[in-house]
Amino acid sequence: MVFVDYFGVPMSLSQIFGLTIPDDKVAVTWCNIYSEVVVRTKNFTVVFDPIDVKPSDLVKVDVLLVTHEHYDHFDAELTEEIQKQTNAVVVTTPYVANQLKGISSSNLKPLKVGESVTVGRVTLNAEYSSHPANQPLTFVLTLDNGLKIYHSSDSKPYPEMRSIGEKYKPDLAFCTVGIAPGTSPKSGVEVAKLVKPKVAIPYHTDKPKALEDFSKILGEEAPEIKVKILKRFEVFVYP
Repeated sequence: MVFVDYFGVPMSLSQIFGLTIPDDKVAVTWCNIYSEVVVRTKNFTVVFDPIDVKPSDLVKVDVLLVTHEHYDHFDAELTEEIQKQTNAVVVTTPYVANQLKGISSSNLKPLKVGESVTVGRVTLNAEYSSHPANQPLTFVLTLDNGLKIYHSSDSKPYPEMRSIGEKYKPDLAFCTVGIAPGTSPKSGVEVAKLVKPKVAIPYHTDKPKALEDFSKILGEEAPEIKVKILKRFEVFVYP
């Protein structure tokens, strides 16, 4: 499946799966206008909220993360097909887990806020999401090389997000800037200011201007936090 980015350039998941990644780095790509993100280290691959993707395009997946049940984040049939193809561990909410009848309990890890699971040398911590869904989650991903990524799903900012930043000190954070109720470039900036990643990545929007507005506002209000604007399927290697 080949898409074009905002500027009409053909892009696909082959970009990130064809990359050789050094031990101390992580590669990330944003795959749609919602929160589908692929995270790869040298030895490990995590996919968040897969939607509208061919399972065959996901060459290797160790963990599938589903943050909540909304149509733009969860497709039960697709999730089961990807899991069957890759033998990935599926980490999600109890509500979503109950809908995945085709996945064995050994490969299905439902989590509630405050719980965590380790798969291989990668740890996933479930955190609260301020979003109108059934037990929605955000996640902190601690990778096998020690780097940390915060995936905010489509959560609005909330005061307790500050403790996520203080506890985990994430290297990267994906910040919602649109589409979801109550979100905007300004609310995404508030997420970044609370979590304080080294690099903030705006996402969950179909408007390039929202990404640019996020970068401008964050640059004015918290210039110490770098911003990386990703086009669809563009690969960002950090650090």
